[in-house]
Amino acid sequence: MAENTGIFTKYHIYTGILFRYNEIMLIGTMLKEKTGFSENEKLIADYILSHKDEVLNMSVQKLAQASYTSPSAVMRLCAKLKVSGYREFKIRYSQELVNSDPVQKVDPNFPFSRNDSIGEIAQSLQKLTEQTLTEARHMLSYPDMRKVCLLMHEAKTCAVFGVGDAYLAGLTFQARMMRAGTNYLTASVDGEQTHLAETLHDGDVGLLLSYSGETTPTIRCARILQKNHAIPIAITADPSSALAKACSLVLTLPASETKYHRIASFFSQTAMDYYLNILYSALYIMDFDEVSGKSID
Repeated sequence: MAENTGIFTKYHIYTGILFRYNEIMLIGTMLKEKTGFSENEKLIADYILSHKDEVLNMSVQKLAQASYTSPSAVMRLCAKLKVSGYREFKIRYSQELVNSDPVQKVDPNFPFSRNDSIGEIAQSLQKLTEQTLTEARHMLSYPDMRKVCLLMHEAKTCAVFGVGDAYLAGLTFQARMMRAGTNYLTASVDGEQTHLAETLHDGDVGLLLSYSGETTPTIRCARILQKNHAIPIAITADPSSALAKACSLVLTLPASETKYHRIASFFSQTAMDYYLNILYSALYIMDFDEVSGKSID
């Protein structure tokens, strides 16, 4: 990452996309200015600007339908916005919306300083939690989450894989599912996770958790699942990571935390738990009549 004192003369790395603020105009600015846009592209731009949150969860077809245009017009607009496609448009635009929030943000890597009081720490961590949930909600693809729910609901066997903090998040998710009457498999030891992956085959689903997407044991499990024709699903902050590439479906977390320069995994853990809580809740609703009468301790 490069940075200097010039206005916006810095590199920003976000979910595998590297761009420079002083060389590439913000998407929101281009949508407002509409320079060189056709009439259909102007209609799409106006719709995006007036339906920011909804657009982030729309497919190309849905956006075209809502703006009374066509999917090809949406893709031509993406080209004029200097993005490689609709997925990159949503990632870039989502981060712009988060960064445009006028509220002063808490640094997710160092949310407090050495001289902070208990009260100041408590306030900073509360703000960080709220900030994390907002960013995660903006990033979450509702259609992709629905696909994950359907795949896991219909699977013969589901297993959860992760290391360290990701494993702990998965263990909590597994405990909730078990109390609701569904048993998901987990294994705590690295070698045992590999053996668990080997037992899954066609009709089974593996949920692989890694914020960085570069956790070697988790990637190894994803490739085993892929080889066995099971369905590997990743929750990660990097959709271009080795883990994401080995998976059939990816739920992308916001990439706001630095792996090697942080006090603790406050941001990544909260974001991961949020996605898993949504997944648990959606699965619960799918079997609501069956499980709602059960007592959950």
